[in-house]
Amino acid sequence: MGDKMRMKIAFCIPEVLIGGVECVFIEILDGTIKKLDADVVVVTQEKIQDKYFQEWFRAHPNIKLYTMYPAAHIFDAAKKYMHVFPLKNIRKIIYSLYKKYKNHRAMRRGIFSDCDLVIDYKNASFAKILQKFPNKKITWIHGSIDFFTSNKMDKYLALYDKVVCLTHSFESDFKLKYPKYANKIVQIYNPINTNRVRQMAKDGETFNGKYFCAVSRLDADKDIKTIIDAFGIFWDKAKQPDVNLVLVGDGPQATALRKYAENKSCGENIIFVGATHNPFGYMRGAIAHILSSYNEGMGMVLVESAACGTINIASDCKNGPAEILMNGDAGLLFTPGDANELAKLMQQVWHNEIDVQKIVKNATDGLDRFSADKIATQISELFKSVMGNAGVL
Repeated sequence: MGDKMRMKIAFCIPEVLIGGVECVFIEILDGTIKKLDADVVVVTQEKIQDKYFQEWFRAHPNIKLYTMYPAAHIFDAAKKYMHVFPLKNIRKIIYSLYKKYKNHRAMRRGIFSDCDLVIDYKNASFAKILQKFPNKKITWIHGSIDFFTSNKMDKYLALYDKVVCLTHSFESDFKLKYPKYANKIVQIYNPINTNRVRQMAKDGETFNGKYFCAVSRLDADKDIKTIIDAFGIFWDKAKQPDVNLVLVGDGPQATALRKYAENKSCGENIIFVGATHNPFGYMRGAIAHILSSYNEGMGMVLVESAACGTINIASDCKNGPAEILMNGDAGLLFTPGDANELAKLMQQVWHNEIDVQKIVKNATDGLDRFSADKIATQISELFKSVMGNAGVL
């Protein structure tokens, strides 16, 4: 960048697993390093064990990778063997001392101190560590405004130069709730490479026959139970049609949800396929894709489903779905947790009672908002603006 100093950026993320946040992280990392002439280090708290992401980093040797707590998985695995007193407390004490030691090592090695800019990519998860460093800092928030406040992330607002949110509705809510920090909030959508998604959809696995699909982590906040209940209501009212519900993903509720589904009259028609790096084949072949979260930062699966040409049915939760689905013009919305309302929308799609093609076209036409190149440009401009005052671009 002319005769300016070369920027060094640290991208921080707690862990890199199969999930929407992590996949978007890689997309952003890939896009922004192409836009900026910068040295990049990725700092994780836990060791990357997923083969897909291991291979990605091996293919990008110019990106340095540093793991703060490489033995964290051992302490996690020890929980089931040390769950009673005093072993439980002993494990916690040893783990705490181990993390303090590794934090000290990171400081001595200058992991953060010699960086011009630190990107705390997931919900201010590195805030406590970064309080000790004077670097320019940006954090990304992957959740609704309610998620942000309930997790008390507002106590870290003074630490960051900018706070990136994913939707305009979050930005508006933030400015109303925290007017003192209104100048810090920046809205940037998550990016999507539509050509890559569509090619992966053609190459990806699918399911034979007609089916509804949900691509989601199986945890409480995603409310998969409501999808199962709604499918049961729809299936009974439609007189047990030849249609399935395909659930793509994994998570802490996987076992409980499987048992819950087995007890439904439609249990044999509910298919759990597990987690995959390429869920787009399942999306492409579905009658509709369903998201049922209680809160969302954006709802990236809605964008991906639209890229696959599949209609979305989503809970109208804060802060993403309504905005992504253009308030119902680019997808169907239902009240969070309302299985009867969701079942009715499934029935309307099944019986062709709505103009699915029109809604899908609206969604497809609106994908330019999430263009990977456009978002990469916005992010690189954000980095430059934050670093402008420091004389490093």
